[in-house]
Amino acid sequence: MPSISSADDKHTPSHPFTMADVEVMRAMRIRLTHRKYRLMLATQVILSLLVAFWLVYIVASCTLSTCARLRWMNDWIILVSLLFAIVNIAGIVVTVKRYRTVLRFLRDPATHPDLIINSESMSCDTLHTARTQKKTFNQPFGRGGGRGRGRGRGRGQGGGTQWNSSPVFSRLGTASSQGAGSNGGFNSPAGSVPFGGASMVGQNSGPVQVSIKGSHGKPEPSLLKFLDTKVGRPVNMSNINYRGEIMYANVPSMEIAQELLKLSGIRFYGEKLTFQIKTHPVKFGTSAAGHGGCSDSASVRDRLIALLQTRADPQSNALDLSALTQDNIIRDMGVESLQDSKVFEAILVLAAQLYPDVATVNLANNGLSSLRPVANLGVHFPKLRNLSLMNNNIRDLRELNCLSASGSKVPLSNLCELIFQGNPASEAECQRADGGASYVEKVQQRFPTINMLDMNPVTPRAQPGQPAGNSSVQEAPQTLPFPTAQSFSEDQSINELAVAFLAGFFKLYDENRGGLADIYDQGALFSLMVDTTGPTSEFARTNPGSQKRVDFTTYIRISRNLARVKSHQKRIHALVVGKAAVVQTIAQLPPTFHPVQDAQRFSFDAWRIDVNGALQGAAAVTVHGEFTEQQSRNVISFDRSFMLVPAPPGSAAAAMGSPCVVTNDQLTIRRYNGFHSWLPAETQTVGSGPSPALNLTPEQQEMARALQEQTGMNAEWTLKCLESYSWNFHQAMSEFPQVRGTLPPEAFQ
Repeated sequence: MPSISSADDKHTPSHPFTMADVEVMRAMRIRLTHRKYRLMLATQVILSLLVAFWLVYIVASCTLSTCARLRWMNDWIILVSLLFAIVNIAGIVVTVKRYRTVLRFLRDPATHPDLIINSESMSCDTLHTARTQKKTFNQPFGRGGGRGRGRGRGRGQGGGTQWNSSPVFSRLGTASSQGAGSNGGFNSPAGSVPFGGASMVGQNSGPVQVSIKGSHGKPEPSLLKFLDTKVGRPVNMSNINYRGEIMYANVPSMEIAQELLKLSGIRFYGEKLTFQIKTHPVKFGTSAAGHGGCSDSASVRDRLIALLQTRADPQSNALDLSALTQDNIIRDMGVESLQDSKVFEAILVLAAQLYPDVATVNLANNGLSSLRPVANLGVHFPKLRNLSLMNNNIRDLRELNCLSASGSKVPLSNLCELIFQGNPASEAECQRADGGASYVEKVQQRFPTINMLDMNPVTPRAQPGQPAGNSSVQEAPQTLPFPTAQSFSEDQSINELAVAFLAGFFKLYDENRGGLADIYDQGALFSLMVDTTGPTSEFARTNPGSQKRVDFTTYIRISRNLARVKSHQKRIHALVVGKAAVVQTIAQLPPTFHPVQDAQRFSFDAWRIDVNGALQGAAAVTVHGEFTEQQSRNVISFDRSFMLVPAPPGSAAAAMGSPCVVTNDQLTIRRYNGFHSWLPAETQTVGSGPSPALNLTPEQQEMARALQEQTGMNAEWTLKCLESYSWNFHQAMSEFPQVRGTLPPEAFQ
């Protein structure tokens, strides 16, 4: 009796799958075949139709007298088109014939499983071989191999051909066909011993290597947790390695490997995952061994811990990971580039375990062109406040998304300082015509809590740890070193004009909107903007009226919010032009009531303007306040800007007592935000003596306000700073980053 370990070893099946797995793969290949050939046929039919239409067009054109002189050319065009149509129709016939042949090949139970599993595409040679062998395989088992005695040798009485008589199928090992009447193990129940029987069980009882395509650059812990959830039990992947964009890992058993194989096509982070079982495992660690034996995971961990011990400062909670490729430890590990390496992830995981309170991370000079390798910074260091990405190779500002709320589930919500200079993206933004203003804006959209960008102070939009839309920048109102006023007027005469105009305008707006036609200029412009974001003031957070959801549908229909309306045509259409159109548009808005009798609920600024010296007495008035909708009783905050010119003598406006007419009217409405922000505040005193703010000139007051906003210092230290630089604002701003670290904490309280 021949031994399995001798001649039959070379016929060991090349796959470890059960009958049920093969049937699943057969169905999958049939679906792919349908998709492939239907697409080919659709393309060929469309080409044939286009050629047919072309022929009809040419033939019809030849009947015209203008085509007579080109008849010889038309004949050649018709001939070539006919040849192309014939070739295309022949191609359709061949494609249909091949389509049917492949389907018969796949659906035929006599097709050997190896041909279904291992063939990515059905070549002509494969089909020819299968048809040749099929004459042998399709013979009935009858009295042949079906009744063979012994160990699957098929010595039946009828001379029927046993499966193992073919060299292709001789891989179905004889060890699985023990016992009388066995058919080589092919008809074993689905889910039982895989093809090859007992000889395969021993081979697949240990870990099995699988490859995963599509997971490159994705967080590894998230992927493992995702697979555990989909499989329904722990996958327990080990010995994870990467080669290019393919991840290789070992799973404990063939059963888990087959469960992963069934997940092929599932999407993770938007990418399709493809699983394969590696019957010939890919070897790793050879090159690393030459660099000191780093294939041993314990050795790698020890080396990375040694690296962190030289680069971490527990006293200041700082971690310096700059220029890692120049570090001898990283060099000894054979890592040449950190862009596609898992070294960063391993370093961050270990650092989070050893130094959980890290607040400063330096990633400068690492040659990073993408931030994907460090996308989990927020996961590992939730207290991170200072981050340096200086002198890398990041060319797109959108790479920052993977660290912000727009692209990460755990963003850097406490980030206060970011150094991004030295990257192509930063340099390109700073070279724009706006001098880098859009650069600051784009960065703050992603990190609203930062107050230092590229070592320059910026005004934060939110407190650390809080979203920008739901928190104010400061806990308490900022105290300025000079008295503030509820309203501002350039002089007494312009103040009287503004008060008289606003009182008359709001009375007409609430009681008789048709009468507004008398105080709008013939070519007046009007636009309305709806701000649907939530109110941000301290008052609004506790006021029920501010938290109430307001229906702005009536207003949104004509809203010209340039942050939302991107179409140029829509922007033009939303601008109302002409007195009649303005009055008609305003009349369609809900009836309102403005509480003008309560002066503290309104604030206005008024000043004279000079329109190229051609218009005398023109003024700009901006008013902030509130009104109540008469029907819904909703209280709404508004801002309104008017461009006013003197009312001509004898005009309707002059007759009704209005000192001016409106040439431009811009109205902005939002949910109720209160009026406490413009109430007068007390003057901040400096030291024990009288406040020097009382002696400040208007220019000095403006410098103090600007410096305080941009540096975050309180009133006392703002004045000290300006006085130390002899009130040279630009010098104070340029020197502030250098002296910031020497200032005491009370300077910012």
